[in-house]
Amino acid sequence: MVSRLLSSLSQHQIGFLLMLVTVMCFPAMDTVAKILTQTQPVLQVVWARYAGQFLLLLIVFAPHLKRVMHTRYLGLQLARSAALFSATICFFTSLFYLDQGLATAIFQVAPLVITILAVLFLGETIGMRRIVCLLVGFVGAMIIIQPQSSSFSLASLLPLCAASLYASYSILTRFLGPSEDARTTLFYTAGCGAIASSLILPFVWVMPDSGITILLMLSMSLFGSIGHYSLILALNKVSATDLAPVNYLTLVFAMIWGLLLFNEVPSAATLSGSALIVGSGLYLWQRTRSLEQEKTSR
Repeated sequence: MVSRLLSSLSQHQIGFLLMLVTVMCFPAMDTVAKILTQTQPVLQVVWARYAGQFLLLLIVFAPHLKRVMHTRYLGLQLARSAALFSATICFFTSLFYLDQGLATAIFQVAPLVITILAVLFLGETIGMRRIVCLLVGFVGAMIIIQPQSSSFSLASLLPLCAASLYASYSILTRFLGPSEDARTTLFYTAGCGAIASSLILPFVWVMPDSGITILLMLSMSLFGSIGHYSLILALNKVSATDLAPVNYLTLVFAMIWGLLLFNEVPSAATLSGSALIVGSGLYLWQRTRSLEQEKTSR
């Protein structure tokens, strides 16, 4: 039944379905992280996220491990992996203090930060409309964070730090380009995080208090592995530019999980700020897509 349905879909449609799996898995992983950080150290939760995924990749890639491990850009792979590892620490820490929907909403500035870094380090140029768009997204983030409010918390800056680190990771990944095997990139991403967190683990280890906690820790690697693998498959079928808008569904699923499991109701500031960030991000996507189409039509 499933195979018949998939055979009737185009590669483009399958790519979007795979991306939908990705944006469902990542908020689910964040939800589990939020539950675990209530009883486990954040760095132990980060270890569970990376170590399980790396172990799974070692099993899957075992027949071709030597080929997968080979890279011509070891320094670049380590730098981008360190950036993502640091982003994970910042975001998981924010989940201990903030509502999941709020943390995810602030994190949505990542595409805007990527645009800024692309101008600074990749030599890309942007027009006045895109500059205004970046400013609108920044205003949206400030509406959510509310630095002038008495309820402001420094923890609100953690998802912003995570977004900036993730943007750095994305820019470094662009430097790799298509010359590096996606399996190699995935291997180093998980491997560096697993090794770094394992070195820290003895200093923060707290024995899980129940079998459910252990299962939740295992589920993190499952959600992370499925999410990343679906993303790679999706990008093999559909361009990153076309898939970009689907990423904003992450915010929707995060708010749904937050409401169902933690009784988190998004505030008016969170919703309005999110609308500005998502709107500016979608406009940037539309402009980027239009410019790419103009270049290909020449």
